[in-house]
Amino acid sequence: MESQYLWLIPFVDLKLGTRNMELGTLNSPTSPEGLIIDLVTPLAEDGSVDAPSLERLAARVLPAADGLLAGSPLAGEALDLPLSTRQELLTQLLPLVHGRVPIFFGITGATPEETRQLAAWVQEESQRQHYGGPLFLADAPLWYHSNRGLPQACQALLGEIPLPLILLNLPRVVRRREVMFKHLNLRTQVFKKLAALPGVQGLIYQGEMRRFLHYHHAAGARPGFAFYETDEARFLTRPGAWGVVSGGAQLLPRVWQEVTRACLHPEEAADDPPRSFALWDLGNRLQQVSHFYQNHPASLWKQALAAQGVLSSPAAAPGAATVTPDTGKKILELLAGFAD
Repeated sequence: MESQYLWLIPFVDLKLGTRNMELGTLNSPTSPEGLIIDLVTPLAEDGSVDAPSLERLAARVLPAADGLLAGSPLAGEALDLPLSTRQELLTQLLPLVHGRVPIFFGITGATPEETRQLAAWVQEESQRQHYGGPLFLADAPLWYHSNRGLPQACQALLGEIPLPLILLNLPRVVRRREVMFKHLNLRTQVFKKLAALPGVQGLIYQGEMRRFLHYHHAAGARPGFAFYETDEARFLTRPGAWGVVSGGAQLLPRVWQEVTRACLHPEEAADDPPRSFALWDLGNRLQQVSHFYQNHPASLWKQALAAQGVLSSPAAAPGAATVTPDTGKKILELLAGFAD
């Protein structure tokens, strides 16, 4: 069903294509374009952040990343971690990144007040460390708030904490709340009001292509508004956003960097058929890997990163999916076919 809309993506992207021309407000960094790597949260056996593993992970991904998403509800398992662990993650991550790439840090809490408190703490911690790099708040507001009144609540948050905000539309995450009357997606008219707020600089999107296109049109008055795709396979076949938010890129950062660049700038290899074919082949193989881990990604990513020697342990958040030995072996076999 989605394929009938794919050809529209280049048109939508061109309509919003002055992406690098909008510099935002004086206090707001420009949203990054390209590969945003969604980091797992390395955990020690006692549930605290494993600092040496985080240092190795940062060293691995930073050369390839255009930005980092940390403490997310996806790879970061943030909604299943204590607030103290999430705070510890940012405290340790800021000096490792040291302003080299933008950081999106997840602030979604169980309630609006918990979210506000975490957002305020992020600002305080960045000031305490005198952090001068681009720092964005990242929030999946439908986890704790309905569509009704959401633009007003978001405006109030931004008025109190003047850090740029990236929204997350994550229906598969919101479904975990098991509230029958809860909308899983931002309503298009609600999103239009959110996108009109100057402090809201982008959207990380999960869901159907039809809604993605509606959101693009709703943000038409903001040519610099960033759209990031979380569906890795869809991005690889039809990139129409500013970039991709990829947890799988932790496993193959240089390969993902190369393919993402080619997806967003195909003209660079247009006159080099062997190069174009090699990139096409890499993209196809990345799709195979992406399809394999899509059902329980964080647990599999941690298993693979531990096998690669990046993480000391594949320890996951409480309640995470268990990876069988056969599944762990299969993901390593798929990764062995790449030179990264």
